[in-house]
Amino acid sequence: MLSYENWKQLTQSRRSTRDFLDSPIEPGVLTEILSDGLTAPSWSNTRPFVVAVAEGEQRDRISKRLIARLRESTELPNLGAKPDFTHEIPYPKGLAERSQAVGKGIYDTLGIDRKDTAARFSFLERNYEFFGAPTALFFFTHRGLDQFGTLDLGLFMENVMLAANAKGLGTCAQGYLGGHPDIIRSEFEVSDDYALVCGMSIGYPSEHPINGWHAERLPIGDLLLSPKKQ
Repeated sequence: MLSYENWKQLTQSRRSTRDFLDSPIEPGVLTEILSDGLTAPSWSNTRPFVVAVAEGEQRDRISKRLIARLRESTELPNLGAKPDFTHEIPYPKGLAERSQAVGKGIYDTLGIDRKDTAARFSFLERNYEFFGAPTALFFFTHRGLDQFGTLDLGLFMENVMLAANAKGLGTCAQGYLGGHPDIIRSEFEVSDDYALVCGMSIGYPSEHPINGWHAERLPIGDLLLSPKKQ
């Protein structure tokens, strides 16, 4: 039986990795990690998601196409992101501050001034370079289960990230990797019934200072609702 302290150490040590070594993941390890993800619960055991794994030349080709699309979109807006899923920008009131705090922490760690648009854009491109990771994962959910399929995918992804952490691998779940589904669809056999949600970079963390920065963990009291007064 896994002790609570060991479980706590595993979960609390999981962080988003934003700089990777180019060392490939050993054969079989990724399959084991993805299989571990399937221990997560699922709506009526439907497992309404599929995963695309990009490595080697395919990984490099996808990266180049995503970067090219990003650069083109700054000049020609009609070439911008057309994701299957989207969210409101700016973030809703009450959540924007949390997002801004993460951005400030990352840019401060990298020494990027908020007015340095060129450096900020270069870091944005790093998303499409998978932060140097040798492997990129792309996650699709079945359109027929709507939000419940996406919920199941999130549970699966969390297990994948924890399994990777236990094996000494780093991960970074990235909404940016869901921005151009046409590019990903052109590389994999995937039914139109499935929508691209996001991606994940996975590999061995480097010693870059960005991997030493940790986002704030909110106190649970900030998230608990108060009962209504009767």
